[in-house]
Parts: sequence; structure tokens; C-alpha cells
Amino acid sequence: MPLAALPGTRTRMDWGFVAAAGGLALLGTVAILSAASPIPYYGQIVQRHFIALALGTLFFLFGLGFNYQIYQDQAKAIYALALVLLVGVLLLGTTQRGHRSWFHLPFLTFQPAELGRLCVILALAAFLDSRARRIREFATVLQSLLLVAPVLILILKQPDFSTTLTFFPVLLGMLFCAGASLPHLLTVTGYGVLAVGIPLLYVFCQVRYPQAPPGSWPFLVLETSRMGLATILTLAAAAGTGFLAWRLSVLMRLQVRAVTFIVAPLVFAAGLVSGILINGQLKGYQRNRFVAYLAPQMDIQGAAYHVHQSQIAIGSGGVLGKGLFAGTQSQLGFLPERHTDFVYAVIGEEMGFLGTMGILSFYLLLVWRIVVAGRLARDRYGYLVCSGLATMFAFELVLNVGMCVGLMPVAGIPLPLISYGGSSLVITLLSLGIVTNIYSRRYALL
Repeated sequence: MPLAALPGTRTRMDWGFVAAAGGLALLGTVAILSAASPIPYYGQIVQRHFIALALGTLFFLFGLGFNYQIYQDQAKAIYALALVLLVGVLLLGTTQRGHRSWFHLPFLTFQPAELGRLCVILALAAFLDSRARRIREFATVLQSLLLVAPVLILILKQPDFSTTLTFFPVLLGMLFCAGASLPHLLTVTGYGVLAVGIPLLYVFCQVRYPQAPPGSWPFLVLETSRMGLATILTLAAAAGTGFLAWRLSVLMRLQVRAVTFIVAPLVFAAGLVSGILINGQLKGYQRNRFVAYLAPQMDIQGAAYHVHQSQIAIGSGGVLGKGLFAGTQSQLGFLPERHTDFVYAVIGEEMGFLGTMGILSFYLLLVWRIVVAGRLARDRYGYLVCSGLATMFAFELVLNVGMCVGLMPVAGIPLPLISYGGSSLVITLLSLGIVTNIYSRRYALL
């Protein structure tokens, strides 16, 4: 139903939410204009940003103007669309910096992974809503993982390890809000920690113990990365440990279900194999990002250069900043990726502590209002969509700001509404339009 057909829609708008989104988009535009000014193709960046901003505004109105329940009705088609686009970009997309992740359009580039994340949230919300009475069953959690897995694999094949990171917290957040049991959530968390943590562990051992003697634990850890005998023995040890734990529980007459001792080794095995596969997909520069996080002092002019310059920029901004177009790290080109991944460092340098706190305040307001929209949603589907989007935005904020100050590995995650990137901006505004639609229809009859 078009927006005009909704009686009283204007009075139902969450203007605090709209103001937070508009404030972030405005600050992001100012930051991009300043950060990108020394770049030779500055005019092209500005042109593409304003095209994306105009297109994103139209998509925001589209998300606001049509009943969000249409996404629930068409969940299968939406999910299929995500798969088709992700397969298409692998076959027909343009390769940039080793990633086959973009379709080139006349005035901008399109990254299907951005739309894929939104499609997964809309489809997963529909699936969890249809399984409301069976959410406490592990089969439902497993089916949710299987629903997300094809999209994860296709994005990882690009390869885009950074984007895949955002799926785990989104999946956990939506399962939690849907009512999944705590043991099942811990199972999914354990799998995610292993799948993401094992590549970090490999890099840690390579950096700290490059000449690990045979038989030492770093040597054994590194041996498992080859999917050889060490990996098989590790999996066998996990299965044996599960069996011994089960026998011990029987002897001690503990009231623990036998399936628990089966699931734990399986989760460990799945996480180990997934971590090894992810480690094999990592490119050299992605591995260097882990090195920069674990041991930045080892390559301060190489792998750790981005984070080092970002910390200098933020620290030199002081309380009020150096002023727009006056940051030395950004304007003189010392800070790489200053208008994309590290735009928060530019804000810290040129707008100071007050500017960064303003950004964080707007984001907290934005995420809070998404949570409120979910709580007031007229149905379970709207509630689950908001839970997924709130988790995604919160995670992207923590990861991007964390990497700019050195608390997180450099992951290539943009700061929504702030970082330069047409696909991210357009899909973010579409997502916010859907949230606004959910809020505006909270009093509508089912």
C-alpha cells in the first residue's frame, strides 16, 4: 500500500529516528567531502556519493511507503534474489583488489553482498516467525544455519571475509529474540568463535612461534591447518573426549542428556573444519591484518600502518579538532582509505572528541529507536526484522570504530551512513525505510 494511502502516517513517524539517520548522513557527507578532497578523482567521488544519496533517499521512501509484510509473503523470492545476485557477481562481476564483488553500472558500482545481508534478514525473520512454536528445538536452529550458509559461502568465495563476519551476530541476535534456548545459542556461538578464531590462532602461532619445535602446541596447531593427520587426530580426540564425558556422567548418575555429548564434538569438528577452510581462503593482505592486530610493532610501516596512522589522527584532534579540510593526516595523505573504512579517524582529527561523540550519540539513538520500533511492532515478523537490523548496525559500529582505535582487527567494514560507498548507503537507507514503516504501522489492524 502506498504511503499516501496510510491515514495519519506523518503523525506516526519516529522523527527522532529520522533525525538521527539524517544527522549521520549529513555528517558523513561533510566528512567524505573533506577526506576525499586531496584525491585526484575527487569530482567523481563527490558525484557518485550524491547520486547514491539521492537514490538511497528514494529507496528509503520505498521502504517507508509499502507494507513491510510484503517481504514476509515474498520471503522465498527475496532469498532467491540474493542467491542469484551473488552467483551472478562471481560469474560476471568486476574484480577490484582481488575481490570479485561488484557490478559496474553507468554512474556507480553495485555490491550484491550489501543487498544480500538485508535479504537474509528479511527471509530469516519470515522463517523464524513460521517456526515460532518450534523455536526451542535444535532442528530449528540448525535449519536457520543452513538458510544462512549458502549466502555465507558465496560471499566468502568473492572473497569477502569482512562481510561474512556480520552474519554471525545477526543470526545470534535474531535467534535470541525469537526465543531460542540458551544451550542452542551457546552452540551457535561456539561454532562461530571457532570458525573465526581458528584463523586468528594460526596467525598468532605463525607470528609468535615461527620456528616452533615439533611436538610443541604451536607446532600442533599449525599442523591442523593442513587438513592432514593432525586434523584427523584432533577430531578423533574430540569424539573420544565426548564419549568419555558421557561415560563419566553415567557412572556419576548425572541427569545430562546423551545428545549433549554428541553435539559438543560435532560443533567442535564443524568449527575446526570451517576455520581451516576460511584460513585457506584468506588472501595475503587479509592475513596481514591479523598480524597487525596481534603484533602491530612487527610491521609498523606495513601491515599495521593503517591503524597506526588512524590512532595518530584521532589522538591529534583533541577536543575540538583541527577543523574541516585542515587535518594533517588526512589532507597530506598519510591516512589510507580515509574516505571509506577510516573516515571515523578523519572525523576524530578534524572534528575532535566532540565530533566523534556526536557520531556515537547519533548511532546510539538510531539503534535504540530500531529496538523501540521492534518492541512496538504489530507482529512477530516486524519485531524479528528490527532485531536483525539493530544487531547488524550495532556490530558494524563496534567493529569499525574498534579497528580505527586499534581494539579490533582491520576488517574492511564501512561505517553505515558515514563511509563512502554507494551500495552501503543505498541499502542502509532502504533498511531504515523498512524500520520506519514497521514503526508507522504499529497501530494498524492485522
